[in-house]
Amino acid sequence: MSESEWITPWIMEFGDKITQFLYTYTQDHGLAEDLSQEVFVRLYRFHSRHPHRAIHGGWLYTTARHLVIDTHRKARRHPEHWEDGESASGWFRDEGFEPTVTTRLAVQQAVDQLPLRDRECLWLFYYQGWSVPEMATQLHLSEANVRTRLHRARKHFAHLWKGEHDYGF
Repeated sequence: MSESEWITPWIMEFGDKITQFLYTYTQDHGLAEDLSQEVFVRLYRFHSRHPHRAIHGGWLYTTARHLVIDTHRKARRHPEHWEDGESASGWFRDEGFEPTVTTRLAVQQAVDQLPLRDRECLWLFYYQGWSVPEMATQLHLSEANVRTRLHRARKHFAHLWKGEHDYGF
Protein backbone atom coordinates (compact mmCIF):
# COMPACT_ATOMS: atom_id res chain seq x y z
CA MET A 1 0.00 0.00 0.00
CA SER A 2 1.42 3.38 -0.96
CA GLU A 3 1.95 6.08 1.60
CA SER A 4 -1.28 7.89 0.71
CA GLU A 5 -3.52 4.82 0.21
CA TRP A 6 -3.79 4.10 3.94
CA ILE A 7 -6.31 6.94 4.31
CA THR A 8 -8.81 5.54 1.78
CA PRO A 9 -10.41 3.05 4.22
CA TRP A 10 -10.76 5.87 6.76
CA ILE A 11 -12.57 8.04 4.24
CA MET A 12 -14.78 5.15 3.13
CA GLU A 13 -15.76 4.22 6.69
CA PHE A 14 -16.05 7.65 8.29
CA GLY A 15 -16.42 10.22 5.49
CA ASP A 16 -20.22 10.33 5.39
CA LYS A 17 -20.55 9.93 9.16
CA ILE A 18 -18.24 12.88 9.85
CA THR A 19 -20.05 15.02 7.27
CA GLN A 20 -23.41 14.18 8.86
CA PHE A 21 -21.99 14.90 12.31
CA LEU A 22 -20.80 18.30 11.11
CA TYR A 23 -24.09 19.01 9.35
CA THR A 24 -26.00 18.56 12.62
CA TYR A 25 -24.08 21.53 13.97
CA THR A 26 -23.82 23.75 10.92
CA GLN A 27 -27.07 22.99 9.03
CA ASP A 28 -25.06 23.89 5.90
CA HIS A 29 -24.13 21.05 3.52
CA GLY A 30 -21.30 22.95 1.86
CA LEU A 31 -19.72 23.99 5.13
CA ALA A 32 -20.11 20.48 6.55
CA GLU A 33 -18.39 18.99 3.49
CA ASP A 34 -15.57 21.55 3.66
CA LEU A 35 -15.00 20.87 7.34
CA SER A 36 -15.15 17.12 6.73
CA GLN A 37 -12.42 17.42 4.11
CA GLU A 38 -10.34 19.42 6.57
CA VAL A 39 -10.75 16.63 9.16
CA PHE A 40 -9.21 14.13 6.74
CA VAL A 41 -6.44 16.55 5.75
CA ARG A 42 -5.58 16.84 9.43
CA LEU A 43 -5.71 13.05 9.79
CA TYR A 44 -3.26 12.71 6.91
CA ARG A 45 -0.91 15.31 8.40
CA PHE A 46 -1.12 13.78 11.88
CA HIS A 47 -0.33 10.32 10.53
CA SER A 48 2.57 11.70 8.48
CA ARG A 49 4.08 13.28 11.58
CA HIS A 50 3.27 10.38 13.94
CA PRO A 51 3.08 7.14 11.91
CA HIS A 52 3.61 5.00 15.02
CA ARG A 53 0.64 6.45 16.95
CA ALA A 54 -2.65 4.59 16.94
CA ILE A 55 -5.66 6.50 15.67
CA HIS A 56 -9.30 5.61 16.26
CA GLY A 57 -12.58 6.96 14.93
CA GLY A 58 -13.02 9.18 17.97
CA TRP A 59 -10.01 11.20 16.88
CA LEU A 60 -11.95 12.18 13.76
CA TYR A 61 -15.04 13.26 15.72
CA THR A 62 -12.96 15.24 18.20
CA THR A 63 -11.15 16.99 15.36
CA ALA A 64 -14.47 17.70 13.63
CA ARG A 65 -15.92 19.15 16.82
CA HIS A 66 -12.90 21.40 17.27
CA LEU A 67 -13.21 22.61 13.68
CA VAL A 68 -16.87 23.51 14.26
CA ILE A 69 -15.96 25.42 17.40
CA ASP A 70 -13.17 27.28 15.62
CA THR A 71 -15.40 28.10 12.65
CA HIS A 72 -18.17 29.32 14.93
CA ARG A 73 -15.79 31.56 16.86
CA LYS A 74 -14.34 33.01 13.67
CA ALA A 75 -17.83 33.75 12.35
CA ARG A 76 -18.70 35.59 15.55
CA ARG A 77 -15.58 37.77 15.22
CA HIS A 78 -15.99 38.64 11.55
CA PRO A 79 -19.35 40.28 10.80
CA GLU A 80 -18.33 40.84 7.16
CA HIS A 81 -18.87 37.10 6.62
CA TRP A 82 -22.42 37.14 7.95
CA GLU A 83 -25.27 37.06 5.49
CA ASP A 84 -27.61 40.09 5.36
CA GLY A 85 -29.34 40.52 8.69
CA GLU A 86 -27.78 37.40 10.12
CA SER A 87 -26.35 37.31 13.60
CA ALA A 88 -22.97 35.90 14.48
CA SER A 89 -24.51 32.54 15.18
CA GLY A 90 -26.96 32.67 12.28
CA TRP A 91 -25.36 29.80 10.38
CA PHE A 92 -25.19 27.79 13.54
CA ARG A 93 -28.63 26.37 14.23
CA ASP A 94 -28.01 24.70 17.58
CA GLU A 95 -28.90 27.42 20.08
CA GLY A 96 -27.43 25.42 22.97
CA PHE A 97 -24.11 24.92 21.20
CA GLU A 98 -21.73 26.65 23.60
CA PRO A 99 -23.09 24.98 26.77
CA THR A 100 -23.14 21.64 24.96
CA VAL A 101 -19.57 22.04 23.76
CA THR A 102 -18.46 23.22 27.19
CA THR A 103 -20.03 20.14 28.78
CA ARG A 104 -18.48 17.84 26.18
CA LEU A 105 -15.07 19.38 26.72
CA ALA A 106 -15.46 19.02 30.49
CA VAL A 107 -16.40 15.37 30.01
CA GLN A 108 -13.39 14.89 27.75
CA GLN A 109 -11.11 16.44 30.37
CA ALA A 110 -12.50 14.11 33.04
CA VAL A 111 -12.12 11.10 30.74
CA ASP A 112 -8.54 12.13 29.94
CA GLN A 113 -7.72 11.89 33.64
CA LEU A 114 -8.84 8.27 33.79
CA PRO A 115 -6.34 5.43 33.54
CA LEU A 116 -6.00 3.94 30.07
CA ARG A 117 -7.93 0.79 31.02
CA ASP A 118 -10.95 2.86 32.15
CA ARG A 119 -10.81 5.17 29.12
CA GLU A 120 -10.71 2.18 26.81
CA CYS A 121 -13.78 0.58 28.38
CA LEU A 122 -15.80 3.78 28.35
CA TRP A 123 -14.73 4.60 24.82
CA LEU A 124 -15.64 1.22 23.40
CA PHE A 125 -18.95 1.03 25.22
CA TYR A 126 -20.28 4.57 24.88
CA TYR A 127 -18.58 6.03 21.82
CA GLN A 128 -18.10 2.97 19.65
CA GLY A 129 -21.37 1.41 20.79
CA TRP A 130 -19.89 -2.01 21.45
CA SER A 131 -21.85 -4.44 23.56
CA VAL A 132 -20.32 -6.23 26.53
CA PRO A 133 -19.95 -9.48 24.54
CA GLU A 134 -18.24 -7.62 21.68
CA MET A 135 -15.85 -5.96 24.12
CA ALA A 136 -15.13 -9.29 25.79
CA THR A 137 -14.28 -10.89 22.46
CA GLN A 138 -12.08 -8.04 21.26
CA LEU A 139 -10.28 -7.57 24.59
CA HIS A 140 -9.94 -11.33 25.20
CA LEU A 141 -11.72 -11.06 28.55
CA SER A 142 -14.75 -12.69 30.10
CA GLU A 143 -18.03 -10.78 29.98
CA ALA A 144 -18.01 -10.60 33.78
CA ASN A 145 -14.57 -9.00 33.67
CA VAL A 146 -15.77 -6.45 31.11
CA ARG A 147 -18.81 -5.59 33.24
CA THR A 148 -16.55 -5.17 36.28
CA ARG A 149 -14.21 -2.90 34.33
CA LEU A 150 -17.14 -0.84 33.06
CA HIS A 151 -18.54 -0.51 36.58
CA ARG A 152 -15.19 0.65 37.94
CA ALA A 153 -14.61 3.02 35.03
CA ARG A 154 -18.05 4.60 35.50
CA LYS A 155 -17.47 4.93 39.21
CA HIS A 156 -14.05 6.51 38.68
CA PHE A 157 -15.47 8.89 36.07
CA ALA A 158 -18.35 9.87 38.38
CA HIS A 159 -15.86 10.60 41.15
CA LEU A 160 -13.81 12.83 38.84
CA TRP A 161 -16.93 14.52 37.49
CA LYS A 162 -18.30 15.30 40.96
CA GLY A 163 -14.92 16.66 41.98
CA GLU A 164 -14.95 19.20 39.16
CA HIS A 165 -18.68 19.90 39.10
CA ASP A 166 -21.00 20.33 42.02
CA TYR A 167 -24.00 18.75 40.37
CA GLY A 168 -24.72 15.05 40.69
CA PHE A 169 -24.09 12.33 38.21
